[in-house]
Amino acid sequence: MIKVAVIDDHAVVRMGLKYVLGVKKDAFSFAGEWAGGEGAVEFVKRTDPDVVLLDIRMPDRDGLSVLRDLMAARPGQKVVMLTTSDADNDVYTALNLGAKGYLLKDRDASDITKALETVMQGGKYVPPAVREQFRKRQMTPDLTPRELVVVNHLRDGSTNEEIASRMGVTKDAVKLHLKNIFNKLDVGDRVSAVREAYTRGFIK
Repeated sequence: MIKVAVIDDHAVVRMGLKYVLGVKKDAFSFAGEWAGGEGAVEFVKRTDPDVVLLDIRMPDRDGLSVLRDLMAARPGQKVVMLTTSDADNDVYTALNLGAKGYLLKDRDASDITKALETVMQGGKYVPPAVREQFRKRQMTPDLTPRELVVVNHLRDGSTNEEIASRMGVTKDAVKLHLKNIFNKLDVGDRVSAVREAYTRGFIK
């Protein structure tokens, strides 16, 4: 039997997951629930679950920082991220920190139980769409600090002249940054660059 703990700040989500696990009580047991990031690591230590279902977007403390501390405290702990975030930077970070699965909250109950079973069998559970994002992110060079500044100015609708003035560089330097950004993000215009930077988690 797989002992599962849930860490999520939404009571409805916790209730739903508890119900999903209860339907298959021959295969799963509910170790307990925790309503946020603060104190989550100590909660896991107390309940000693086989698998933790961990949210990313929590107001008191984000799930990625919880995951980092949890893996340091319990290196063998199996964790499946369950979140609304499909930003590939979140996927990339979570899997690199040691998460064994990554699920979006719009998935069916069967996907959740399958993920738990796969992880307990020593595998990783990442849906094809999320896996493709992770692959794409691994192949994408990170934007440099200066390029991130430029992208944030693009998000604000700034012109090349305005960006140059604010950064204290020439317009030609801004154009070079834009060329590099477009190449790295595989886009052809400013709007697409901002949209892709959001998708890949380079800007929030």
